[in-house]
Amino acid sequence: MFKTTLILFFILSFSLVSYGQSLRGVVKDSKTKEALIGATIAVKGGNMGTTTDLDGKFTLEGISATPIVLIVSYLGFDPKEITVNSLTEPLTILLISSQKALKEVSVVESRLTEKQRESALTVEAMDIIAIRQTPAASFYDGLGALKGVDVTAASLGFKVVNTRGFNSTSPVRSLQIIDGVDNQSPGLNFSLGNFLGCSELDLLKVDLVVGASSAFYGPNAFNGVISMTTRSPFVKPGLEFSYKTGSRDLRETAIRYAAVLKNKEGEDKVGMKFNICYFTANDWEADNRSATPQSKNNVNNPGGYDAVNVYGDEYYSGGDFSGVPRIFPGAGVIYRTGYAEKDIVDYNTRNLKLNYAVHYKIAKETELIASSNFGYGTTVYQGDNRYSLKDIQFFQNRLELRKENKFFVRAYYTNEDAGKSYDAFFTALLLQNSVKDNADWIDDYLFELNKKFFLDAPNYQGYPQAPVQTNPPMSPEQFSILYTAYLASINPFLLNNYYDSLILYHGNAEVFANGIGQPTNGNQAYLIPGSVAFDSALTSITSRETFAGGGSRFFDKSALAHIHAEYKFDIDSFLFTTGANFRQYLPTSRGTIFSDTSGREIKLHEYGIYFGVDKK
Repeated sequence: MFKTTLILFFILSFSLVSYGQSLRGVVKDSKTKEALIGATIAVKGGNMGTTTDLDGKFTLEGISATPIVLIVSYLGFDPKEITVNSLTEPLTILLISSQKALKEVSVVESRLTEKQRESALTVEAMDIIAIRQTPAASFYDGLGALKGVDVTAASLGFKVVNTRGFNSTSPVRSLQIIDGVDNQSPGLNFSLGNFLGCSELDLLKVDLVVGASSAFYGPNAFNGVISMTTRSPFVKPGLEFSYKTGSRDLRETAIRYAAVLKNKEGEDKVGMKFNICYFTANDWEADNRSATPQSKNNVNNPGGYDAVNVYGDEYYSGGDFSGVPRIFPGAGVIYRTGYAEKDIVDYNTRNLKLNYAVHYKIAKETELIASSNFGYGTTVYQGDNRYSLKDIQFFQNRLELRKENKFFVRAYYTNEDAGKSYDAFFTALLLQNSVKDNADWIDDYLFELNKKFFLDAPNYQGYPQAPVQTNPPMSPEQFSILYTAYLASINPFLLNNYYDSLILYHGNAEVFANGIGQPTNGNQAYLIPGSVAFDSALTSITSRETFAGGGSRFFDKSALAHIHAEYKFDIDSFLFTTGANFRQYLPTSRGTIFSDTSGREIKLHEYGIYFGVDKK
């Protein structure tokens, strides 16, 4: 079905035939020489016309003869009439900025309530020029340069946008919409952002609403809104191509093709566009091995520590022997050997985005739009844990009827498939448990330490000695104080005087507990990354769906159907042209009542506008 649609698209796109000759040109500001986007060019006394594209250029098709008179106009500039006698050379049209003094404007009322007016609402924006000039791999990185915006890179393929001082690695605080459609994954419950969004080549502008926006966009917008608007095929038809490259084998290829079909009167009728974007990179490896803030010990602890980007080495109460140094001198806190993130997740980021849309103009300002988006890829995502989003798929279809600045009816259907995605943290735990549980591993570790260290340590020169009773005997309280001080001195003494020995013996105990090179142990408890046994266990664990069942894959094939509409009423024309009388049911003390000459009344209430039939 997709192939058939694509073939039909290209047949329609290239079937447009223009009769007559064409006139090309560019419209610029006479003072700054900047291109004027959206300037209107019309043939005087005829029905032909066009507008300038993003580069200020225009093409007027179907001219049968010369001379013709063009009327060129643009908001904020004086209109200009030009007589064209030849079509061989492109025109350069310079418009002069109009300077008019405006009278004072006072706003006496608005549709916003007091609470809405008091809300901190700031809008930052990136237009198409700023998007193209962003000195970064993507426009998402450029958002970080806006006021009050912080961009966190969970990976090369996944960016998280935070505002208002929040700094979270999970993209659940901001609502992200593309052409009014929510970009959130229905089942995974986070916005897919730049990973499965629209192609940068198709972007027209990005509006970022900084601050709580629930009053305007709903409860999901409590941290802000990222509203992305794509380009209509009517704006700039034709073929566009983009290619980016960078370090880490980063490559991004994007193609946009748009075509416009006109009716017999030469007016735009059908617009079609097709976008494809493919991104690949070798992501940065998470190689930080310092101790996490949650680790009870630092990197100098002989029994290990909880390292960043290593999973399965977290604190385990069954391995904490710091409270019994007389029985286990020098053991302290023992951490199990974990697995580095680079051995568990796939750092080969891949991302494919496809978009196809058809715009049909029912009337001059009324459009019917049908669009389809598809996203596919593999990357690393940071939520509560680290996730490997592998072969994830995302579909979104939209049907919309709209009249600009008047109304819209929008329906869309979102479908996702998590593919082979899995939780990296739980994967490490399951790899460990598949060969030996934590309790058995600690027992083996202590067994080796007892053979080589626990029995010999009390014989070391200067080893702290337990207090003995004196004559006359000490009070129980005095003896308890001395004995507590004795216990507290054992491990510091060994660390300060026999640290190298502790490192050696703890290292041997770890090797023994892991079963590496210890055939008498009978159980290899650490699967060496890259080995056949490791790869087999990793594949088995990440292909099963529940942690209780021995798997870390999250199975998700969710779908969301949504429809919403908006109509902007002209209050004056709506109320005072009706034949009925209206009256507010609610107490008049809650708002202001307005009345026309026929006695009809309307009240602007704190929570909206309410009507009621007059009581006779």
